[in-house]
Amino acid sequence: MKTTRLMTCESPIEANIIKGRLENEGIRCFVTNENFSNLMPNYNRILGSGAELMINQDDYQKAVEILELNSHKEILCPNCNSNNIKMSLGKNWFKKAVVIVISLFSSVPFNNINSTYLCKECNTEFKNR
Repeated sequence: MKTTRLMTCESPIEANIIKGRLENEGIRCFVTNENFSNLMPNYNRILGSGAELMINQDDYQKAVEILELNSHKEILCPNCNSNNIKMSLGKNWFKKAVVIVISLFSSVPFNNINSTYLCKECNTEFKNR
């Protein structure tokens, strides 16, 4: 039996709720990195860390269908409805870049850096809601 990572959750509580939902559908799964996520919550969402939900590789497609993981909406510009979008640090890019560099040197993560989207057609900056 080969296992594969289905998804990474921000908290072990969220991972266990999803685990319960999958087990109700007959898919056996388990949560990894649960203790690390509880002990070091500031490191969640950084470089893919967090509570990981592991499942049998044969059940992967069924789990994706149950959780509707592939049903993400396309991001459109609110100004011109274009889908020519890229990620950006926003107007305060220099401040955010300095915070990232300080974070790297001090080994202390800062989770308050939120990305924005930039439309390549009309140069509108927006956050996805």
